[in-house]
Amino acid sequence: MAEYREPYRIAGLWVRVLLLVVLVWGGFVTLLSVAPRERTLADLRADLAAGRVTYVIYTGGDDARAELREVRWSTAPLFWYRARSPWPGDAPYTRAGLLTDIAPEISDADAFVPDPHPVVRRAEDEPGRATSPPSWPFRVPVPHASWTVAAAWIATLVIMLGTARPRLGNRWAWFWLFTVGQIGALAYLLSEPRSLWRGLGPQAPPPSRLEGGRGCVLALCVQFLVPFALYGAGVAFPALIDVLIGS
Repeated sequence: MAEYREPYRIAGLWVRVLLLVVLVWGGFVTLLSVAPRERTLADLRADLAAGRVTYVIYTGGDDARAELREVRWSTAPLFWYRARSPWPGDAPYTRAGLLTDIAPEISDADAFVPDPHPVVRRAEDEPGRATSPPSWPFRVPVPHASWTVAAAWIATLVIMLGTARPRLGNRWAWFWLFTVGQIGALAYLLSEPRSLWRGLGPQAPPPSRLEGGRGCVLALCVQFLVPFALYGAGVAFPALIDVLIGS
């Protein structure tokens, strides 16, 4: 009987690997967008004029003529930059001014700019702020590909809910880690129903299994630490990329 189950176990292992790769990629891109490298408004305008910008996230500017506090932009998924107020000159930099820099023909009301212009959206949450349920899987700042991360997160949640008896905790514990804890989907793919690094080999059961209450407390603790971890990693990763590319 075990030999008939082996192909299904192998297929399940590869599904977990694929979902994990997609989620890690989405989390990494989101992380880089949270703490990008500092640039100036002139750099933003130069990149826009050259057609290098693929994604723009601005902070502030509920009204088209209200001053923006910050503009983050990407020239590739791993390359993020930021310009912040105070802006040079006497006039404030507004959403209307940003859209004019992108393309003069765009109306002030546009939230999504069609190709070949970059995606433009307003930052709904403060950078690094943990939300419940997590918003990052559904707002990965990559044009036309963010849906893959959302689909991977939802698929992992469905797999977790359909698992009769997870190894490390019950479904309520994992539910709190998925929603409040922010990183539950990544942790689940790494550890359930067996540790991913153990492959198909035998594995001893954990000494204790999380119930719903303990899982909720753990999720709250993880959520509290997420903004600090995001800030630290968001500062470290851009510096590492600068070293690797020699800029």
